[in-house]
Amino acid sequence: MIHLYQITGSSSFAARAALEEAGADYEVVNVHPKQRNLDPSFAEVNPLQRVPALRDGDATVYETGAVLLHIADRFPAAGLIPPIGDPRRPDVYRWVMWTANTLHSAWWPLMMPGFMTTDESGGVGIRERGITNMAKHGAYLDSQLAGKEWCLGDQFTVADIYLYMLVGWQSFVDDVQVGGAPVQEHFARVAARPAIARARELDDLTPDFQRNHPDMRGGELI
Repeated sequence: MIHLYQITGSSSFAARAALEEAGADYEVVNVHPKQRNLDPSFAEVNPLQRVPALRDGDATVYETGAVLLHIADRFPAAGLIPPIGDPRRPDVYRWVMWTANTLHSAWWPLMMPGFMTTDESGGVGIRERGITNMAKHGAYLDSQLAGKEWCLGDQFTVADIYLYMLVGWQSFVDDVQVGGAPVQEHFARVAARPAIARARELDDLTPDFQRNHPDMRGGELI
């Protein structure tokens, strides 16, 4: 049995969506976002106490990209990554690593600029640079997705799930949209998949990734 340590509406959404796409048998462990040490098993799975984190038998996996790649390999019949030896498989690695290293971290200057400086007035400049960088990332994504159904072309993979989640975070920041038509149309295609819609429902999220109940996580008040 796979155990997913999660905080609904956080980065753990991508892991849950991948498990739903895979048709996996899994259980969730809801982590309290402000008291992450309430369940000592969480630190055993991820000593950094961040989500998503998986316990899969004797294996433990954390970091969003690693979790997604593990799920894809764990359930090969779901086709969430091409098999070893397929020349398209390295493209999934590239997409997942770029998304983890570049796009994911690009949100922090926009969402939490004040946490990135000790200068009380420095947040404004950090946010402005963040907007500039996100525009560049969006243009890159448009160029990579133009004329494609999915990141790899005709095969849906965990790369699409990760990208979908991070594009969805655009609703958290005023006056920011990731990319143009190619990115936004990709977002809509992923959103329409039944497993993705089910993951949103389980995470209590609206189609644009807003929380239906902002004061709740995993059905519990925080």
